[in-house]
Amino acid sequence: MIDLDDYDTIDFDSRRVVRDRTVVALGRLDGTIANLNSGAGAIFAQRVVTDCVIDALRIERHAFTDHGFAIWRAGIATLTGEETNRQRSPGRIMTAVLSELGSHEWQPLAEAAQGFGTIARPVRDARRIEDDSDPVDDLWQASDLAKRVKLGKGSSNLALDYADAAREHVVFAPRESQLRTFGDGAYRRAYRLLPIGPPTWALSLYAGFVLKSDGVLRHALPLPGSIMAHSLRADVDETERVSDHLAALERSARQLTRIVEVATRADRAIRERCSGLRSTSRASALASLLAGFGAMRSDQLERLIGATRVGVHGMLVSLREIGLATTTQASGVKLHSFVADGPSQSNDGVRQRETFSRSALDEFDAAMTAVDELLSQDDRAISSTSNELSKR
Repeated sequence: MIDLDDYDTIDFDSRRVVRDRTVVALGRLDGTIANLNSGAGAIFAQRVVTDCVIDALRIERHAFTDHGFAIWRAGIATLTGEETNRQRSPGRIMTAVLSELGSHEWQPLAEAAQGFGTIARPVRDARRIEDDSDPVDDLWQASDLAKRVKLGKGSSNLALDYADAAREHVVFAPRESQLRTFGDGAYRRAYRLLPIGPPTWALSLYAGFVLKSDGVLRHALPLPGSIMAHSLRADVDETERVSDHLAALERSARQLTRIVEVATRADRAIRERCSGLRSTSRASALASLLAGFGAMRSDQLERLIGATRVGVHGMLVSLREIGLATTTQASGVKLHSFVADGPSQSNDGVRQRETFSRSALDEFDAAMTAVDELLSQDDRAISSTSNELSKR
């Protein structure tokens, strides 16, 4: 058995086993994505975009929970409670990630990034003193690095040459800590200034581009967390560096595979529970957006789905009744979330809500349309008779 925590015990054969595990994880990810239907694919893409933004913000040293992220995105509160001048603006980081993914070659991912940009309304953060580097520049550097690695590639090594090139890059190579002193005379003291970590999130967005050129993936998917700062350090030996890189890539692939499974279950629950709603209802589309993007305010859903406040309210009521949505409050503002296995509710709160089949509801709508047409014909006939009588 391979102990990945003990690098001295990993020989060439063991490293090949670790590599094979990574290949299997990537292959399973590629196969599951290929079998996704359109509904589950959209939910998967929305979750991947959200994960990319969250990964970038946490690498930039912003500490928050998933619920705190939803509150910040909804414009209710700031992202990080205790901010320092060594953090870059979370709004600029988010905008850079969305701009890059918004032009992605895989259409569901591009549409998801554009949809995320529609609902994002983060609270403006204070101007930071050391916020002198643009995160878009980091993406340009990562893109250029990936293209140069692609052109000079031989056989596939699972983006290891991509990580090797990043180790020598002026932007992505980890910096050494610095020893500083302060005080005067006999009271001088020394302290160690820890370096700011490299923006490895930008490298992770292009890891799938390198793997696609190897023929490992069909789509150049972003792989959050696939490039770790530790494996880019110059003082890490070859065995540890390769093992760290392969382990990070495997974890990222497995995480995306879990997202595929969650998206598939969510899409199945939506189709099953919304089968009793009217065919003209957009509640299922609203449930898919909640399953993909996470908790949102009503006005965010209005912009995303293009419906009125009353229409969104009616859809949310329907989703809560069939157990697909729940509502919480943050600072007095309601946030609506998706639940795949929530209990169904009835109007009286005791017995289950009775629903008609889709065909019965369609027949009812058709009958009501026919009644409206007959009434309009009667109105026209009465109007015509009245005109004739007035002429006499």
